[in-house]
Amino acid sequence: MSMQDIAFSAKQLSRTHHSGVLGTHSTSMPGYPFGSVVPFYLTPAGDAIIYISDIALHTRNIKANDKVSLTIFDAAEDDSQANGRVTIMGNAELANKEDVKAQYLRLFPQAKGYEKTHDFNFYVIRAERVRFIGGFGKIHWIDKAYWQVEEQEWHGSPEGMITHMNEDHQDAMQLILQHKVGVNIEHPVMHSAFPEGMHCGSEKATWFIPFETLCVTSTDVRKALVKLTNDARTALNIPKAS
Repeated sequence: MSMQDIAFSAKQLSRTHHSGVLGTHSTSMPGYPFGSVVPFYLTPAGDAIIYISDIALHTRNIKANDKVSLTIFDAAEDDSQANGRVTIMGNAELANKEDVKAQYLRLFPQAKGYEKTHDFNFYVIRAERVRFIGGFGKIHWIDKAYWQVEEQEWHGSPEGMITHMNEDHQDAMQLILQHKVGVNIEHPVMHSAFPEGMHCGSEKATWFIPFETLCVTSTDVRKALVKLTNDARTALNIPKAS
């Protein structure tokens, strides 16, 4: 397996889960690490976006030392040692709110009310190195040259693609969710489009649907969605649309 394939698998695992353990340097206990659980999403490039309050201890820690880690794993699995996990190590800094807010709220709509309660800000963790364990014996370090995806025009404006799917292709997403997740949602919603896959589901729940290969262009994404739809029709014994 090439390093590009390893990074692709690690990214897909990371996008499957919606929260991770944020590791910061403790200011109240100097020399000790401090762990806290935070929701996150990965940008198309592979940096992590978190939305945290100024009064939170981990935010105070970041302001004192911006070197952090974010560990992602499947907490629902019984044997955590046998399952995949990813640790992203990097530097945390304030993010441009307008660049990340819309996507964050599509994935975490409950966060819409946070602005009214405390001083919440978006931070970006710019990945420097990634540790990926895909199971027993599958242990890799991924340098940022392999982790980062070159920025494409559609990365910054996926709204048109998302709106198109939500307005014109709910039937396709319904089939994809039935095939990949085993759920039947009458009016599914697409929440994201990333190089490694998409998030879709309902207004209250979302699932990550992986693509088979890395999608570089918006045309690649369209082809991946068509393939997912056709694969679902075949698996569910539904004739392809003419």
